[in-house]
Amino acid sequence: MIHRLLSTVFLLFLVQPLQAQSDTLSVDSLMIRQKSPYAAMIIPGQKYLALDVMGRLGSFRRHRFFPNEEIKFRYNGRKYREKIYQVTDSSLVLILEDPNTFLDEAVHFRIDRIEKIYVNRQIPFISQGTYLFPIAGTLFFVADVVNVSRREKQLTADTRALKAPAVLYALSFVCYKLSFPRYRINESHRLKVLETY
Repeated sequence: MIHRLLSTVFLLFLVQPLQAQSDTLSVDSLMIRQKSPYAAMIIPGQKYLALDVMGRLGSFRRHRFFPNEEIKFRYNGRKYREKIYQVTDSSLVLILEDPNTFLDEAVHFRIDRIEKIYVNRQIPFISQGTYLFPIAGTLFFVADVVNVSRREKQLTADTRALKAPAVLYALSFVCYKLSFPRYRINESHRLKVLETY
């Protein structure tokens, strides 16, 4: 019985990455799956960036970045947060202002030299926790200071009341890490150029 359960779990972990590798989608499928305000601008034959993230337990996730969408990445030690102008076979093109002439110009960033990608994931109830938990922790601490100060007749705080705000701030940090992951480009996090059809 246990052998059958373990073999089933093993097969599920094996089949999931194999199914995910055939994740090339038609334009219509992309428009349905891509929750982007620019999804209607996707056309057949358009190149886009795909970040394939392999999890530790065989899980797989693909993040897509299309032209006219904002992307945040690190390149040569410097962070960029701009809209994608174009994606070529080997580079990502952004429109940046030249510091010398103050004119906009197309700047190419080689795909193989991008160091890190920052992703913005909206997870229901978790993404909201990134700012709601710190607010709740601060309000809890302020309320405790007010209540103790009234009782003691001077401005003071109970050190035991710091545990709850600390837990809320820690939960906020966890929610932030889940909602705004950063991926260093390596064997587990591969960046490639794909094309719609």
